[in-house]
Amino acid sequence: MFNSVKSKLTFLFTGSLLVILVIFIFTLYIFISGAIKNNELHELSQFYGEEEHEWAEELLELHHEDIDFEPDRGIFYYLFDESGRLVKGDETVKGLSLYIKSNNLQQQEDEYVKELEWESAHLLLARYDIQQGQQMIGSVIIGMDITSEKHLIQKIIWILIALAVLFSLLFAWMGYFFAGQAMRPIQQAYLTQKKFVSDASHELRTPLSVFYSSIEILDKEKENLSPFNQDVLDDVKKEAELMHQLLNDLLMLARSDQGHFELELKEVDLSMLLQNLLERFSRVLPVSLQLESEITASLHIKGDSERLQQLFYILLDNASHYTEAGVISCTAKKAGEKIIVVIKDTGSGISPDDLPHIFDRFYRADPSRNRNGSGIGLSIAKMIAEAHGAKITVKSELDKGTEFTITFP
Repeated sequence: MFNSVKSKLTFLFTGSLLVILVIFIFTLYIFISGAIKNNELHELSQFYGEEEHEWAEELLELHHEDIDFEPDRGIFYYLFDESGRLVKGDETVKGLSLYIKSNNLQQQEDEYVKELEWESAHLLLARYDIQQGQQMIGSVIIGMDITSEKHLIQKIIWILIALAVLFSLLFAWMGYFFAGQAMRPIQQAYLTQKKFVSDASHELRTPLSVFYSSIEILDKEKENLSPFNQDVLDDVKKEAELMHQLLNDLLMLARSDQGHFELELKEVDLSMLLQNLLERFSRVLPVSLQLESEITASLHIKGDSERLQQLFYILLDNASHYTEAGVISCTAKKAGEKIIVVIKDTGSGISPDDLPHIFDRFYRADPSRNRNGSGIGLSIAKMIAEAHGAKITVKSELDKGTEFTITFP
């Protein structure tokens, strides 16, 4: 149990830090790539501002296509006239002008900025209009090779990812270590509590047996007692029986905690077991409660007959305590390869806040209620169900009732 909690705490701690780290890496990537791209666009814009006047003059003259190939230039450009014909250019990537003309990139009306991957090179292109007064006389596409910047960003990202993996492992180790340190006093307190429950259950068993035997002796002489003393004796006997049941429950939990809870597994006719149990249970129900059943015949499972009866009795008894008047129903049927038993009541129900805790030991959904029991019945029911490989679930609504479902494999 504690290893599971420690693992969950480690996962929560590591996951939270990892999410923060991923957000940080993503933000850093956006910031770095944005800053680099803004600087590149500033260079292109500055180059355009410096050359715009000269390009306008060249467009006013008649020129044939003139492309210079200069691979060492930092910035290249292609100048187009009003009809989209290439007039002049300084090219750093061989053949790029043909790609631009074939895709009519110069014919687009609006100015734009776009990234282009061309023959393993990454290029940044920007289109600007060239005007003479209020008249547009042409356009220019300016670009630069940003391959080195792209590779730099990729390297930074890979380094950040490697650091994220490294720090995730470090976070996981730290989370597991600190979770263990945080769980140590809780684990010690839990082990102390388990030992106390186990020791107290065993130590109280002998004096309780003597006490119960003394009550049995007095009960035989009951006729010689006054009516008042007879009532007192009945009350003492009743409380002794409750204490005896509580000790048996505590011993069962103690054996389960120590891994000594064993079942005597054999073939069990679950249908017959439920019918007999319901028949006995109906005899002790008050007249304000009605017991209904719908049990499919010949449902067989492998289990411990005595423990199964205890499981169903706890759920039925719980239903009767929380239902002053109404119906308690029990259904059992086969669903595929599984057998499903449902015990339902029309009682007061359980609040949504209490519902997740009802299987906790000694948990009372409403301490103000006056009812018998120790608060560990449902814990024992869950323990028995899980020991049989079954799953127990609960649904409830306030003032409408509660439904327990046990699904056997």
